[in-house]
Amino acid sequence: MDREIDGAAGKVSSDRSGMLQAREIEKLSGKPRLKVWLIALCSAPLLTFTVPPWAVPGLVLFALCPLLLALPRLSAGGSWLAGFGVGMCYFWINLWWLGQMSTDPGNEPAIFAMFAFVATAMAAYYGVCCMAMRWVLTRQASWLAWLVPFIWLGFEFAHEFDTPAPFPWMSLSQGTLALTSLIQVADIVGSYGLVLILVFVALACVAPFELVGPQASLVRRTQGVSRIAMPACALVLVIACFVYGQVRIGQIEAREEKGPLIGCVQGNLSQEVKVNNDPMKIPQSFANHLDLSHQAAEQGADMIAWPETMLFGGATREGFNFNVPQASMNHYEGVKPSPYFLDSVTSFGGYIARLRAEVYYRLRKPMVVGAITRIPQEEQTSDWKDYRFRVYNTALMLEADGHPVGSYDKRFLVPGGEYIPREDNFLIRRIVEEYSRSLQGRARTLERGVQFTLFTLRVPPSVDGTQAARDWRFTTSICYEYVWPQCYVDLHRRTDGGYPDFHLNISNEGWFKKSAELDMAVDYCKLRCIESRTPMVRATNTGISCTIDATGRVRETFTVNGKDREVGGVFMSRPPVLRDPAPTFFIAHVGRLPGWLSLCVVIPIMALMAAGRFVEWRARRRARAA
Repeated sequence: MDREIDGAAGKVSSDRSGMLQAREIEKLSGKPRLKVWLIALCSAPLLTFTVPPWAVPGLVLFALCPLLLALPRLSAGGSWLAGFGVGMCYFWINLWWLGQMSTDPGNEPAIFAMFAFVATAMAAYYGVCCMAMRWVLTRQASWLAWLVPFIWLGFEFAHEFDTPAPFPWMSLSQGTLALTSLIQVADIVGSYGLVLILVFVALACVAPFELVGPQASLVRRTQGVSRIAMPACALVLVIACFVYGQVRIGQIEAREEKGPLIGCVQGNLSQEVKVNNDPMKIPQSFANHLDLSHQAAEQGADMIAWPETMLFGGATREGFNFNVPQASMNHYEGVKPSPYFLDSVTSFGGYIARLRAEVYYRLRKPMVVGAITRIPQEEQTSDWKDYRFRVYNTALMLEADGHPVGSYDKRFLVPGGEYIPREDNFLIRRIVEEYSRSLQGRARTLERGVQFTLFTLRVPPSVDGTQAARDWRFTTSICYEYVWPQCYVDLHRRTDGGYPDFHLNISNEGWFKKSAELDMAVDYCKLRCIESRTPMVRATNTGISCTIDATGRVRETFTVNGKDREVGGVFMSRPPVLRDPAPTFFIAHVGRLPGWLSLCVVIPIMALMAAGRFVEWRARRRARAA
């Protein structure tokens, strides 16, 4: 094939080359090769500083620029190593809290091994992603470069499935939270769209430049429409997003009104106590939660919220003892519990009976409490599972008389800790069970919930007549679910009875002490609030309990002596609800669509890459045979 190589740019032109043929780029060696490697790896610290605890504002817009600039001058294997190296820095540093989880003494090696596997597997995704991006950036069809944002999103999206490391944490969108105006467009495109915008902006920043020649010199491009079109489009896009954001913030602020007063009980229970099920400290913690609930009631709370799984001993959805529900029923007259439960937690009643009695006779306030619940017979749909040992992680709502009126069961579970990915595979199940036992003494047997519950909080008129009676609608999520956009899409799209006025997230992140995980959790909650335009109240065990408005801004944070984590007390929150709430475009129409479109881009590219490798291998084999 006749090829004419441009010595400055290392480009090749040939009438007989297809659009998907690679441009011929000079191989590098020595110092120039090291230079390109160092440029690519500059993205590692830049990405690392985009998220808490650093969260440098605006850095995420440019963090990928060095990597994208260097990829065309790397080999296919080199691009994988570069992406893997960037990912190892990004994930190992920013997921370090995952390897420091609270657990029984002696299990630290198992915890660290789990962290190491997750962080390394996610870094490996970066490596394959960089191979695919390099492939499109080195084709003769320069327009293929516009697919780079979809390639990046496709590999991020893959973490939402039961692949190795099914852990959709550390999305590029998480680094955008300081750009309040820019990210308001998430109510149209979601966090998926934010990722596409970020990668496109980074790509546009490097489009006018390239590393050329045997010295890999940085020069301005002199050919190609993309060198001008990409920066121009990116500039218009960023300006449009900022203008849209400013307009939307003003519109939303004009629609705000005061919501109900929620009393969030933050008991600050050490995770070691829960893991060991300490027989002395668990009752003390329950009594502390009751005392704090009374404080919330005295401060005028319209509803009291307990964090995830803080109703010890579990319950049934009907509000009876988890282990002996039939015997428990005998201690109720209709919804009225026996007053005996006010002073005792018996084997027939348990903590749920004590709580119901407290609500009925003293508190007289609606409550949402986190509890483990039994799986009803009608929801036991798999023949091979033994449901005697499987449970739900539930948000259970009690009326002001202590009677349960609704529940929501956690649907997006933590891999390994709460469910076993691909658990029908014996080998996988055995490995994860052993890890779970080392983590918390036994393998978790949680099931994914199937309900989409819209709760109703009925607030009576105020005594002084200044506030009329009103029904407030709200949805709940439990802990880790805030990472998943689809969780909130399902809740707000599929619940009957209208759109929620506010959202309640109950969490227990005591596993992670004072680490940056708590800040990252709040960041994800901010994104969910913008996507759904629904304010959120977070009720947590150790922090960070806070109120987030519909623009993703934290309005209030619970602090004690200036500390927002590992402290206890009552957080009184009145979410700024919106008049006439309605589904956003993202909730109603978009959802996971950008992710699926990205996979539709990634899969053919990976197939073409594999086919190209096969053709090269076959050609080499024939050449050797000749």
